[in-house]
Amino acid sequence: MKMREKQAHMNRLWRIAPVAVLLLVALSVMPAAAVEWPTSNGTFIPTANTPRVNIYNNGTYHFTMYNGTGGMNALHVTDSITNYYGDVYTAKPTTGTMYVSDTGGRGGQDEVLLLIAVNSTNSTDISNFAVNVNVSGYQWTDLSGYPPSLDGLMYLSSYNTAYYKGSALNGTYTAANYLNYSSSDVFQRWKFAPLPNYPLFGGQDTTVDQPFKLILIDSQVGTIGNRFTNYGLLNDNGMARIDYAITSNPSSSANITMNAYAYSNVSVGGGTEVNWLNRVNTSTDGPSSGSVYYSSWKITP
Repeated sequence: MKMREKQAHMNRLWRIAPVAVLLLVALSVMPAAAVEWPTSNGTFIPTANTPRVNIYNNGTYHFTMYNGTGGMNALHVTDSITNYYGDVYTAKPTTGTMYVSDTGGRGGQDEVLLLIAVNSTNSTDISNFAVNVNVSGYQWTDLSGYPPSLDGLMYLSSYNTAYYKGSALNGTYTAANYLNYSSSDVFQRWKFAPLPNYPLFGGQDTTVDQPFKLILIDSQVGTIGNRFTNYGLLNDNGMARIDYAITSNPSSSANITMNAYAYSNVSVGGGTEVNWLNRVNTSTDGPSSGSVYYSSWKITP
């Protein structure tokens, strides 16, 4: 090869090299054979742990949520037992406490589920992810969509003995627990909801943000709401308490979100299914008003 041809060949290689590096970086963040879950509702989704309510005997919960925005006003995530409607939290720490509250007319929900989502431009944050989850709350076996009634202060001790669990769940969940579909990693920007392409946290732009890996956990407790008689006598005002600690030391590039869902065994509104979730404000929504309250939980290391 002549000297001039050799130089031209080397110049082409140097121009191609940066593109190859960028492609390798992209492939390291986006896992091979990644897919979105095929539908946002009307689907069976497996939990990372053994579900307490396993009515289909397949380790899943049936997410229905067919009725528009129905089921999105009763359940909330909050950082205070005195704030039942929660808030849009955008910079929570990697170790903390989140409560799941209920403001619906039935006075509570039979079972709370937790959806953890992780994304990052640093692939190590995704592949090394680990979180410890310790849940406290009220657990009842007579699932009817209504918490067991509490007649008054004189019965509180026996009520707590029968139903309160100080550590109903204490487990560590890692990258091995990420949701997959047909043996492919699920990697998406949205959460399961009655509306398509619904955000995982308040203000998220689902057309731009990095996709997330997902972990679904059965909390093993329900949540008792602020319309329950004598709810103020209960531990944490009846809310499900979720103490979490992310132990994988994620970088500042990571974004981690937590969303709540609820299963209840009722005959209306999607009975014996998961039909309730915290409502997340989108980038075009205004502030909470009237019966519409937005709440979401975003962790930023």
